[in-house]
Amino acid sequence: MSLIPSPNDLLAILPILILSGGGILLLGMQFIFQRSEFRIIRFTSGLILVFAFASLLASHFYLPGLGNYFGGHYEIANLGFWFSCLYLIMAFGTILASPRVLEQHNMEFPEFYPLLLFSVVGMFLMTSGTDTVTIFVGLELMSVSLYVLVGMARSDVFSLEASLKYFLLGSFSTGFFLLGMAFLFGGSGTTHLQESLKPLTIAGFESNFTKIGLLLLLTGIAFKIALFPYHSWTPDAYEGALTPVTGFMATASKSASMGLLMVVFSKLPSPVADGEWAWVMGILAFLSMTYGNFVALQQSSLKRVLAYSSIAHAGYVVAGISLGCEKEAIFYLIVYSFMSLGAFALLSFLEEGNKHVTYESIAGLAKTRPWTSLALFLFFLSLAGIPPLGGFWAKLFLFQRIADNGNAIGRLLLIGGIANSALALYYYVKVGISAYMSSTDGEIAQVAPPKTSYGVVFVSAFCLAAVLFGWYFLQPKDLTELRFSKSAELHK
Repeated sequence: MSLIPSPNDLLAILPILILSGGGILLLGMQFIFQRSEFRIIRFTSGLILVFAFASLLASHFYLPGLGNYFGGHYEIANLGFWFSCLYLIMAFGTILASPRVLEQHNMEFPEFYPLLLFSVVGMFLMTSGTDTVTIFVGLELMSVSLYVLVGMARSDVFSLEASLKYFLLGSFSTGFFLLGMAFLFGGSGTTHLQESLKPLTIAGFESNFTKIGLLLLLTGIAFKIALFPYHSWTPDAYEGALTPVTGFMATASKSASMGLLMVVFSKLPSPVADGEWAWVMGILAFLSMTYGNFVALQQSSLKRVLAYSSIAHAGYVVAGISLGCEKEAIFYLIVYSFMSLGAFALLSFLEEGNKHVTYESIAGLAKTRPWTSLALFLFFLSLAGIPPLGGFWAKLFLFQRIADNGNAIGRLLLIGGIANSALALYYYVKVGISAYMSSTDGEIAQVAPPKTSYGVVFVSAFCLAAVLFGWYFLQPKDLTELRFSKSAELHK
């Protein structure tokens, strides 16, 4: 392998180069543009994401096209393309929804925006890297950026506590992941992910190193996804972080971790892909969806409700991944990301800096803020899977595909998924009951509506449009039916 990258190698990682260079540029700009001029840094960060998105389309559809680059360490594929699009859109939405919250917490720190860009770079490497070292670098780049973002509200003790818990448990997950990498290397002699998993097909003790390595690797990923019983950091981190950061973690970060799990399962040798490893992750998925929904029933804070429901939704997606339902799992993640981003954007608007959004505090909200109430209720109904909203179609496609599997673990996950979806209906619909049917007015409903935040309005409207109509234009079958230019075919 040549140590000098070719032009196609550089074109393949052009979005990463733009994001990395843009993040460094923003770090330098903060010394020039300060105070109220931070809006210039905000505008520049949004522009960088737009350029990165354009370069992603160019590298995927035109040059260099599908294939492996950097000696097999980086791959352009359909799976990575959809995840990369999701990261960029969620980051852009987070930037739009953040200014009001940052101002309310006296947190006009320009480092917020480059950290967001650097975390997206890590996500790119996690789902497009084909070497465990490359993946690990991406995982750590994303994690370290999020540790700082979660604890950025330094005057808030809850934010500092959340950051510390997230950092400590994240460090444990890193240890598991790194030890898994070491065992995979010891069993195969290579750090290439697909090659390091091939010894799984060997009968007897010769494959033990690889089996232990894969188990540790999956444990590290389960921490990042927040599957039960590796979920304990999630509620506190979600509640302590600024709400737009929580929305970014619940969408882009969780999607990256699930995308990494999907990459690992796609690289498993076919003789073992449907065996014990499907059972390992399938059982974790079943426990996660059940635990997440039962504990969410006991919550009053809407941020904690969404935190525990995210554990349940992770269980649904991982159930699909463990059974090979890649297209349906990606579609579910796309729909879930728009639902969560919109819901967290509205919660950040209702908080107005220091209010706690609970079922009691939004009682009677429809009287004073009818449009906000309607949008919030629609997002929660979609999360519950009520037709004809996007959440319903995401669950329908996923459960149909799981039902087609036909084996014992598939039947268990199908029954568990349907039962848990019915159980979750209570705490999702409770939002509408509080906002529309309460005889008393809560704390948030009693105060005058704050000044309109156009960023939140745009993000909420865009996410709501995606939830209401997006399923009509994009379905699981469309995720692999992309047309590529002849140039891309020639450069594969």
